[in-house]
Amino acid sequence: MRRMIFALVVSLVAGAVFAQESPTYTPGENPFQGEFAFVPGQAIGLHVDIQGVRLDSVTLSALGDVRPGDKVKCEAVVAGSNKTDKKATLTAVLLLENADGKTLEKIALDQFRAKAGKEFQERQKLTIGGDALAGARKVYVFVQVAF
Repeated sequence: MRRMIFALVVSLVAGAVFAQESPTYTPGENPFQGEFAFVPGQAIGLHVDIQGVRLDSVTLSALGDVRPGDKVKCEAVVAGSNKTDKKATLTAVLLLENADGKTLEKIALDQFRAKAGKEFQERQKLTIGGDALAGARKVYVFVQVAF
C-alpha cells in the first residue's frame, strides 16, 4: 500500500513540474508573419521570439452578438514579454481570412510599447464587420518590432 501511495505522489510531483514549464519560443524574423486557424475568442499561440521580444498569443474576441451585416465591437489582446533592456514598439496587423485564404478584413492595431524587461498584455478595442468575423476561419498575423 505504501508503495502505491509513494508511486502516486511521485507521479503527481513529476506531472506538476512538467506542467509548469514555460513554452519554448521559436526565433522569428522581424517582421514576424504567420497564418493560423481562427476561432473568435480563442487565443492563438504564437510562442515566437523576435529579437528578444517574446510573443505568447493574440486573441480577438467579440464583445457582443455577431450578426452578419452589422458592425461588432471587439477586443484584441496581444500578450508577451520584452526580455531586452530597451523599450520596444510593436506594430500588429491581423488579416481575417475565409477557409480558402481570401482576405475578409484587415485589422490594424494601434502601435504600442513594451517596457524593457517586462511582460505585456496590450488590449485594444475595435470594430469589425460581422460578416468578416462570422466567416473567418484563418488569421494572418503580422507583427513588427522596433527599438
